[in-house]
Amino acid sequence: MNEIPKSQVYIKTDESNRVIRCEGGYSISNIDNIEEWINIDEGYGDRFNLCQSHYFDKPLMNMDGTHNYIYENNEVRETTDEEKAAELASFPVPESQADVQADTQEMMIDHEYRITLLELGITE
Repeated sequence: MNEIPKSQVYIKTDESNRVIRCEGGYSISNIDNIEEWINIDEGYGDRFNLCQSHYFDKPLMNMDGTHNYIYENNEVRETTDEEKAAELASFPVPESQADVQADTQEMMIDHEYRITLLELGITE
């Protein structure tokens, strides 16, 4: 009688041990270098065979780019609200919309000035 092998679940973490990928089961071929991955579980069924979408209760990342899971003390746990806030605070600050609008307005004024000079036949 042939026994069905258990599917392995692997995770990959970033430099802060946040879980950034989950592979295994049917997606085991997505792992190029197994040495860079951590085997966290094994078993049967969709949770293990389709671990990319079925192993964790939440997605690996939120819409704001923060991570939901961290690998600590040889186990995966959910990140706390404080850890998510700290991660979010570490992201680069985007240019404010006001700065973009001011730059656009300045560019339009310069453009209109140059067109006016051309219409008047004035060359600089």
